[in-house]
Amino acid sequence: MDAYRLHRRTMLLGAAAALTACGRTPSRPAGTKELRMSWWGGSSAHKATLEALSRFEKRHGIRVRAEYTGFAGHLERLTTQISGRTAPDVMQINWFWQTLFSPEGTGFLDLNQHRDKIDLSQFDARSLNMGTTKGHLNAIPVSNAARLVYLNKTTYDKAGLSLPSSWDELFARGPQFKEKLGDGYYPIDGLFLEFIGLARTYVVQGTGKPLISAETKSLNCSRQDMHDFAGLYARMTRDHVWPSAQVRASYGNVAQQEMRPWINGQFAGTFMWNSTIEKYSDTLAGNQKIALAPYPLREGAKDSGMMFRPSMMFAANATTAHPDEAVMLIDFLLNDPDGVRAMELKRGVPVSKTARKLLSDEGLISPLQQASEAQLASAQINVLESPYFEHPRVRDGFQDILEALGYGRISEQQAGDRLFDDINAILHRVVR
Repeated sequence: MDAYRLHRRTMLLGAAAALTACGRTPSRPAGTKELRMSWWGGSSAHKATLEALSRFEKRHGIRVRAEYTGFAGHLERLTTQISGRTAPDVMQINWFWQTLFSPEGTGFLDLNQHRDKIDLSQFDARSLNMGTTKGHLNAIPVSNAARLVYLNKTTYDKAGLSLPSSWDELFARGPQFKEKLGDGYYPIDGLFLEFIGLARTYVVQGTGKPLISAETKSLNCSRQDMHDFAGLYARMTRDHVWPSAQVRASYGNVAQQEMRPWINGQFAGTFMWNSTIEKYSDTLAGNQKIALAPYPLREGAKDSGMMFRPSMMFAANATTAHPDEAVMLIDFLLNDPDGVRAMELKRGVPVSKTARKLLSDEGLISPLQQASEAQLASAQINVLESPYFEHPRVRDGFQDILEALGYGRISEQQAGDRLFDDINAILHRVVR
């Protein structure tokens, strides 16, 4: 019940929007059984998934009712359904939602018990582990994601500078950009959320541990590490590496990829999920090119510190009346050539080995996506972050403190202390 109490207020706010969520049943031949499947996404993902469901229906004679929305309000809708025992048979979920709906591993169907209906050999152990709670395989990643450093190669060439390959080189690019291109150019940019991810990487590379420990319900680092976290923001904004809060605010409250300085190459980089970088490169004006930069490492780091996690997952309702059919649908979407061809890359590069090979052989994975996947495959990622790093209250706590620092309401020293004290206090309240 903790999950439902946690979201009570957001459920009430989102209920009206959820009731108007888009959804329809494809007009396909109905079989003797019917499944429901829910997901969020954009129009291209909706179209691809509906086509995949149509192919599944034709193959198996099982009707599938589609329930789909945008991301806004989807969690509130699903929370209401799970609370009221009206959840769909198959659900697209976020990695973090397992802690809300299945803290003991029993909130979703245990897919380990249906191995005859799904080919789990197509998924690596690390990916399956991220969908496992207390021995129960609750969900399977559709695609995996990590924040990587993507830089505007056109702007870097204009400045006569190479892409940075270390933290020190990244720090140096700020003054160099200012000198060579002017005050309006920065080597990398992002929202506060992007910076939180970058600073987490910096701290984890130093500690060799996840930033958050669910066992101790606290930060897995020292007070000094949180001072380093705040100091990184102060240094990068002071030294013209990352645009200050005031500079970013001057361009209005618009999506990063729609900001004028991103489009024209002035903000020449981002720390972004590999699963979404294409929508950033697509908005660049002219013939500008995005390139994947080497992942920066601190001296002596034993781990890359990459925030590696599933971008989204498929799970089945623990109380579904048709467990075998629900698992068959998940397998069709992730592993079957007909399902894979319908879905293509609308949810990122698939984790499934057979799906990835099929799409690669058919030339559908772009060079930038291929480079990103190669960097993920070669990176040393032993530290897997706690899902509580993405808990909304934890995320908002980090953001509130960085915003206060960015707008000068608190000092760097105060920000470091608050990051340690306030985030620990939040964790003690939300980790169950």
